[in-house]
Amino acid sequence: MAHTLDTAVAHVADSLNALDTISDPIERYQASRKTAVVVDDRLRGIRQRIALELKANGKTWREIGEIMDGVTAQRAEQISKGK
Repeated sequence: MAHTLDTAVAHVADSLNALDTISDPIERYQASRKTAVVVDDRLRGIRQRIALELKANGKTWREIGEIMDGVTAQRAEQISKGK
């Protein structure tokens, strides 16, 4: 599992490093904003699926909240709805 995590983080770092190679600062800024939107949307979806999977596996919202960095049960449920 650690290897998979390290690989995923390395891919993200590589993508961010590629942004830093854009020589034009305006283009680099625009690319960074577009990247942030894509990353935010994808992470929201990933977290939503995780919350739903944990719930389907019998975890309570409170337990899911604890797993998700100690958020409240209500916040864990919101995450499961993609909010």
